[in-house]
Amino acid sequence: MIAVVGTGSWGTATACLIAAREPVLLWGRDPAKTARIAADRQHPQLPGLPLPAAVEIVSDPKRLRSADLILWGVPTQHTRAQARELSAAISTVPVVSLAKGLEQGSLARVSEILTAELPGRPVAVLSGPSHAIEVLRGLPACLVAAGDAAACRRLVEVLHGQRLRIYTSSDLLGVELCGALKNVIAVASGMCEGLGLGDNARAALVARGLAEMRRLGRALGAQDATFAGVAGVGDLMTTCYAPHGRNRALGLALARGQNPMDFLSQSSTVAEGAWTCRAAVELGRRVAVELPIASQVASVIWESVPVAQAVHQLLSRSPKEDDA
Repeated sequence: MIAVVGTGSWGTATACLIAAREPVLLWGRDPAKTARIAADRQHPQLPGLPLPAAVEIVSDPKRLRSADLILWGVPTQHTRAQARELSAAISTVPVVSLAKGLEQGSLARVSEILTAELPGRPVAVLSGPSHAIEVLRGLPACLVAAGDAAACRRLVEVLHGQRLRIYTSSDLLGVELCGALKNVIAVASGMCEGLGLGDNARAALVARGLAEMRRLGRALGAQDATFAGVAGVGDLMTTCYAPHGRNRALGLALARGQNPMDFLSQSSTVAEGAWTCRAAVELGRRVAVELPIASQVASVIWESVPVAQAVHQLLSRSPKEDDA
């Protein structure tokens, strides 16, 4: 049996997709929340989309021992603590990360955290443009699986079909970096949109954001081609332009002058870009890669720099070659 750890919208949506082919456990750490979802057969962030009968919602960690594959839907900043807590309950089976971010302090990717905290478990990632509500409504989507080969084969087995295509990649590092860094560019895209700077400026920002992502990936050993694929530019476009994007929504709120901490505390979903921007800048420093967009996003969120000033800093940079 497959178990999904985390009752966020994407973890829940993934459990529902698997349930079309086999029974699945959806585990949540909050007994009250899991009990409400189980009773209502509906997730509060996915209205009008009832959970299939084959999804069993549980909060007892012992139930995870029966799983032969774990899908990890816990937000990045909570992954380490949650993995430590569940280590004894998770057998030596593959663990697939659904999260997209970089950990504060360690600058670790989620796969690195899981490898450290769940030793002996093979690790993979599943990433790409994947708004939960669209996928559950049966709209077509494509995702990329990378990492442990057996886990990737199992993901293809239970998820691949006419409405959801699963591609595989040998570049776990690149796939994971794309998923984390695109959230930062999406915050900047929302800021640009919120200031009313127009489509031309926003398109340029997203294009330069992709170049920024690729530069860091290249320095860390990722494959350039990954950034041009579904996990890279595909996920970037969705996150920067789609109306339900949480990171874009954060950028819009910042442009309106809302305090970032207020927005994050009031949001029912996690805008991973708020934390990843700062971690990405530090990671760039370690490998001597300049990340101007991520730096300005971090300055707005963590140093209270006004959005208009941050955008001015980007526009007033000295001329550069349009590198790839």
